[in-house]
Amino acid sequence: MTAPRSRKETKRYNKHQARIDKSQCSFCQLAEGGEPIVMETNAFLVVRNLFPYSIWDGQRVADHLLVVPRLHTDTLSALAPAQAQEFVAIISEYEKQGYNVYARAPGSHMKSITHQHTHLIKTAGLPKKVVFLLRRPYVRIVF
Repeated sequence: MTAPRSRKETKRYNKHQARIDKSQCSFCQLAEGGEPIVMETNAFLVVRNLFPYSIWDGQRVADHLLVVPRLHTDTLSALAPAQAQEFVAIISEYEKQGYNVYARAPGSHMKSITHQHTHLIKTAGLPKKVVFLLRRPYVRIVF
């Protein structure tokens, strides 16, 4: 996977991460409003990602949503069977619409929020022919 966010987007995300209260789960607060909720079910929220990826699998991202369980958990295995069925139904519906499905494992060091969330990423257009990524300094050039 290439760098999903541009340098500018990454800086904006890092500033946000530095400002938020880490003692409270930002996903648990979603039901309180203020976030771009796309769909609600008994056990899940589908929300627009406030810090969407711009590149995924070498293609520009057209839409980036998150499926977030209302139950605070870091793993899908904590879901009750009915909740697991609801999750699969949501994922299946978006998969039919052309969304890629992605989630990090509970112990992943790349996971910025421990509350389990699944990315739904819809790409647009043809894959980019060239993507350069230099980690230090962080530079990403896409053609």
